[in-house]
Amino acid sequence: MMDVKNLFCGGSRAGSIPGGGNVQGAGSVQGGGSTGRSAKPARRIAALLLAAVTALTASFPAYAVVSSPQEPADVGKTAAQLNGYTEERWAQLTDNQLDYDEISDVIHEFNPTITSAWAILNENIRLMYTISDELTARKRDMEQLRDSAKTSGDLASYGNYYMQAAILEAASHNIYISADKMDREKTSTNRPLREAELQLSAGAKQLFIAYNSLRKQRDILSDSADMYEKLLSDARQRLSVGTATEKDVLSAQTSLLQAQSQMQTIDQNLGSIRKNLILLCGWKEDGNPVISETPAADPSRIDSMNPDTDLTEAVAHNGTIIDFRHEDHTKNSASWAVRSGSEEQMRQNLLVNLRNLKSEAEGDRAAYEAAQSGMSAAEITKKAADMQYELGMLSVANYLGAVTQYEAARTTLLTADANLFQAEENYDWAVAGTASVE
Repeated sequence: MMDVKNLFCGGSRAGSIPGGGNVQGAGSVQGGGSTGRSAKPARRIAALLLAAVTALTASFPAYAVVSSPQEPADVGKTAAQLNGYTEERWAQLTDNQLDYDEISDVIHEFNPTITSAWAILNENIRLMYTISDELTARKRDMEQLRDSAKTSGDLASYGNYYMQAAILEAASHNIYISADKMDREKTSTNRPLREAELQLSAGAKQLFIAYNSLRKQRDILSDSADMYEKLLSDARQRLSVGTATEKDVLSAQTSLLQAQSQMQTIDQNLGSIRKNLILLCGWKEDGNPVISETPAADPSRIDSMNPDTDLTEAVAHNGTIIDFRHEDHTKNSASWAVRSGSEEQMRQNLLVNLRNLKSEAEGDRAAYEAAQSGMSAAEITKKAADMQYELGMLSVANYLGAVTQYEAARTTLLTADANLFQAEENYDWAVAGTASVE
């Protein structure tokens, strides 16, 4: 429930009474003397506000996705329009498939913690608008009573109703202004929630990358296991005709068992990561969405990274620096110098972190390019080994070595691609506000 006591604290504008000064605090009328009844109307208004909040809060259920019109202007809109998406995008978000570029949106719309937090915030905003409307209606009632008292010559009641109308007008105006400020897309009120959503999205994306990396690694192991199984069968057949040894059979069998054991371990990790990923993205634990592939790394992305120019955007999004700017500071030249120096130090630390992230991305790009070269060489070697083995010119053990080197090159390239993509994302997330200023 909204804290009515604090609703009027700070920046409350006094209600103007023509020819009679301003309403101050609980309601004395300057220029016309005290009415002698100021405390009772103020208590009645407080009771009215408390009753309004109590009654109205119960009428606003928590919600996530907007499924029905909230305002008359929303009648006839589709679910996509109600939630601010194109029909195509909404269809993508509500199918049973998770794509990498959907993660931020699905967390915003379907993550239970995030949607609940936004629901509470939006509920209170709507509640404040409703209270403002209610107070405006009450103000009109007081104005009618005021005018009636004036007509009948009841000056005491006239002053009483005049004061109540002024207090209600000021309260309604201030509540409306607060609600309007909170209702904007980016405000100091919702900034902590936006930052939490960003961090949660980044975490989910890391899980998505890890999941697909492990899945591809399992595919490599599965290919290897199939190959080792064929080699084991072949080694046994060759052993029977004297063209292979027991050692060849044992080597093929050992390689097969190792691949199968590694797949079991990966399967366990895949299950754990998948469960956490889909829970973060709004599916139930037993959900079975299709998880798409991670986008391939783009080495050219690094060329657009410029820490010195990106710093401005990173500072604008960084919660630590924003909080520091809004903290209470002693207002004197010495304090201002210390404050400016502290903020500048945070800016410099952030710049260093951005430069480090770019440097890491550049290192990962070099590793990726080396892995591509290694993969090309491994493919040539593997092709030659396949031919030699088919012709009987290569032993099982030597062919196993060639296969192992080829699969190692595949794994190295897979890892390098994932690391480069992750590094590129880390830089972008830092600019978006996740970077440390320490």
